[in-house]
Amino acid sequence: MNDTFDLWKLFAGLGLFLFAMNYLEVALKQLAGRRFRRFLRYSTDKPVSSAVGGIIATTVVQSSSLVSLIVLAFVGAGLIPLVNAIGIVLGSNLGTTFTGWIVATLGFKLDLTVLIYPLVAAGGLGYGLLKRRWKSFSQLLLSFAFLLMGLDFMKDSVAALTEQVDINVLSDYPLVIFLFIGIIFTAIIQSSSATMMLTLSALYAGIIPLPAAAALIIGADLGTTSTVLLGSLHGAAAKRRLAMAHVLFNFTIATLAFIGLFPLLALIELLTIHDPLYSLVAFHSLFNLFGLFLFLPLIKQFSNFLEHWIKEDEPHIERFIHNVSKDVTDAALIALEKESRYLLYLVLRLNLRFLRISPKTAGIANSEFHLPTALASSSKLEHYIAIKKLEGEIVSYALKIKTDDSDADIDRVKGDGLTQKIDDLINAVRSGVYSAKSLKNIDDDLKSFYVIDDDTVSKYFEELKEPVNSIYASIFSLLENNKDSDFIEEELSSLKEKSQDFHHAFSSKLYKKMSAIHIKSLDLSTLLNVNKEIETSEKAMIKALSML
Repeated sequence: MNDTFDLWKLFAGLGLFLFAMNYLEVALKQLAGRRFRRFLRYSTDKPVSSAVGGIIATTVVQSSSLVSLIVLAFVGAGLIPLVNAIGIVLGSNLGTTFTGWIVATLGFKLDLTVLIYPLVAAGGLGYGLLKRRWKSFSQLLLSFAFLLMGLDFMKDSVAALTEQVDINVLSDYPLVIFLFIGIIFTAIIQSSSATMMLTLSALYAGIIPLPAAAALIIGADLGTTSTVLLGSLHGAAAKRRLAMAHVLFNFTIATLAFIGLFPLLALIELLTIHDPLYSLVAFHSLFNLFGLFLFLPLIKQFSNFLEHWIKEDEPHIERFIHNVSKDVTDAALIALEKESRYLLYLVLRLNLRFLRISPKTAGIANSEFHLPTALASSSKLEHYIAIKKLEGEIVSYALKIKTDDSDADIDRVKGDGLTQKIDDLINAVRSGVYSAKSLKNIDDDLKSFYVIDDDTVSKYFEELKEPVNSIYASIFSLLENNKDSDFIEEELSSLKEKSQDFHHAFSSKLYKKMSAIHIKSLDLSTLLNVNKEIETSEKAMIKALSML
């Protein structure tokens, strides 16, 4: 066995391990699917339950990075408040230490070939022959087999290395060197679990002593924050706050763990844990547990500090979708629906501007949405162009949302389906923009009624505007409230009928009285055209709501 062979076997083991971890995450994500994301969202409504949820979720999917990235998406979408998201991240740090316990037990205390061959056989055959969830389960078995195989390669190559390298040389290096090696190595390979496996292999082979291995693991915990930092670079302020919370938490507990390294190892010795492998994973769990107990009572103050430190960005025209990854289907779909409702709100505000009706008069002054300052001071044309731009952003985002999730819950939604829901939201947005376009096309006509020197025409125009207040108030109420779908359908049907009846009656009234009233033919034509376009605009908005 030569040096080159051992080195390649080490890298092959590391490569297999990283490959297996990636596919293990994918398989677990598919098997857990929406239930997993729903658990993260709904079972983490308080700081303590958030921390427990983070521990459980990371133990299940074996990846604190995956949990953290999903939580980043939820925070960006506004589905989880920052204080609870911090709790999940704190818990995930402790949950990820479970990997070390599994590997220390299975990887070093058992003959791995006894496990690898049956797992490869069952996983490979199942992946090739089965479908749907069974295929995902087979991928899970196959990934676990590759993980153990990679670990076996690393363990053998490191063991061979002890025969060719004077391991006493490493004992001369200060512990801070091992700390920085752990940080840099984990930041490069983006996996603290892989660093743990290599460290366990080196410790098992006697290449490094337990204190050096502990320093490496402390560094790995700090290095893993790079994943969340990268995931938040182009996100909203909420995402950057969460990433900074992860960094500050890990930096604080890593510093304390490094300072108290020897007392902690002595405590583990007192707990009658003498096996160095178990001592290392116990050390990893212990300092993360201490960190959790340290930060949990102060989590609200920690959240407030981050909110004051990292200020909100300059407002985007889009309020929700720019914060959420398109790969997290649940969060992306909710962000898309919120953004679509926001666009319809902007359309309502623009339409009222065209008709010169106060939002307060129309009953839409108080809203969860608000008109951006830039639009409030813009021209109607600039307002319309901003809505068109938002439409383009929404459609582009919607078409990139991941819809190939094999989770059973998603498949059932597809029956109704998931793709159809996205199409409905796109059509809702397009109908909303068409509603604004109908009034934009008659803006000059609308302006003329405010300068025309004819009381009769002005009177008919004011009569034409009368039902707009109640119709828009009803539209706004339905836009803001997620009521029972049957109730909404009934309301929309009634609203559509009300709008249609009024505008048809108005045009009929004009036709019947045209011989008795003195209106110029041009003004009469303008009134009829405006009546038609206002009806078209209302109909388009009602259709948009029905699509939602």
